[in-house]
Amino acid sequence: MLIIVILTGLACGILLVAAGFVLWDGFRPAPGLSHVAQVLGWLAGTLLLVGALLAWFASHHLSPSVPPLILMAAVAAPPRVQHRHGAHWDNALLILPALALAGAGLFWTTAPPEPGAGGPMITLARLALAICGGFGARALGRVLSEMVTSLPHGAWPSAITYALLTLLVGSMVLANLWQRGSTWGGAAGESGLAAAWLAWSTAWVSPRRPLRLQAILTAVAALFLIVLAAGYSMLDA
Repeated sequence: MLIIVILTGLACGILLVAAGFVLWDGFRPAPGLSHVAQVLGWLAGTLLLVGALLAWFASHHLSPSVPPLILMAAVAAPPRVQHRHGAHWDNALLILPALALAGAGLFWTTAPPEPGAGGPMITLARLALAICGGFGARALGRVLSEMVTSLPHGAWPSAITYALLTLLVGSMVLANLWQRGSTWGGAAGESGLAAAWLAWSTAWVSPRRPLRLQAILTAVAALFLIVLAAGYSMLDA
C-alpha cells in the first residue's frame, strides 16, 4: 500500500507543477512551457494508472472508493493545453478535476478501511464506469473553463463519456433481458447508472446556445457520474 501512496502523491505533485506551468504560460508566455506541462500531465497519468492497478489488486486493504478515484484521475490527467488570447485560467482548470480526484484518492488511501469492508474485485462494469468517470472529469474541466472564459472548447470528452455510458447502460439492459427477462433488475447500481445516463443525455441534447446553460448541465452530469463511479463498489450492482 505504501507504493500506492507514493505513486499517487508524486502524481499530485506533478499535476500541481503542471498547473503552475500553464498559469505561468498564460500570464507570461514562454516557448515550450505548455509542452512541458503536457508531458508532466502524461507522466502523472502514467503514475496514476499504475497506482490504480495496484490499488485494485490490493483493494482488500483499502477503502472501496480508492481504485476508481485513482483510475478516474489517471484518465483525466493528461492535459490538452490550448493557447487562447486573454484566457489565463482555462488551461489550469483543465487540470483541476484530475488533481482533485488524485488528492481524494490519496486521502482515502491513507485512511484505514472500515472493519470487514474490503474493496471490490476487478470487474468489467466497475472498470468501464471508472473510465467513464475519468472522461467525465475531463469534460468537467472543459466546461469549467467555458463557464469562466466563455470560450468554447472541443466536445470530444463529452462525446466519449456519453458513448461509453450508453454502451454500459445498454449492456446492463441486455444482461437483464438475458438473465431476468426484463430491462431493469431494480438494484441500486442499475438505478444509479440509469440516472447518470439520463443526466448526461439531458446535457447532450440541450441547446448549444447559450453556452453557459449546456456547460452547467454537463458539469452537473459529470459530477453525478464521478460520485457514482467512486461509490459504485458500495452499491448492489
